Amino acid sequence: MMKNYFEMSGYQVYTAFDGREALEKISFQPDIILLDINMPEMDGISVCQRIREHVTCPILFLTARIESRDKIIGFKAGADDYIVKPFDIDELGARVEAYLRREQRKQAKTVVRFFDDLCIDYLKREVTVKGNIIPLSKKEFEIVELLSMNVSGKI
Repeated sequence: MMKNYFEMSGYQVYTAFDGREALEKISFQPDIILLDINMPEMDGISVCQRIREHVTCPILFLTARIESRDKIIGFKAGADDYIVKPFDIDELGARVEAYLRREQRKQAKTVVRFFDDLCIDYLKREVTVKGNIIPLSKKEFEIVELLSMNVSGKI
């Protein structure tokens, strides 16, 4: 049902029967990944962790597991969203579209931005002031990135 829905919406869809096959499909470089936690061979959490070693595309869990603990484990494994079954297929389609729009905006952004003596290199994930590297944690850089990509005035 999902495969047909997305194909009719114009998407190219790859499916996998189990976790190992899902890992093999990563070579197709998908734009988004929909995973179930309960899969044969290798569970979705393990697959997600392995995938995150190689790709940065959005990963959405579609699962019957409803406990908060399961959701937290899913997010910590690298999922971007966690959708509990049963779900509305149109809502899933809207979420997929939203994630893909966000990915397009990321890819379209400038590689380096300058604000007077401040330089932000998005590829290197590095901030410098007057040529001196400012050590930032991953979260700190993400905040700088978010703010700098949405700036309308002077920093």
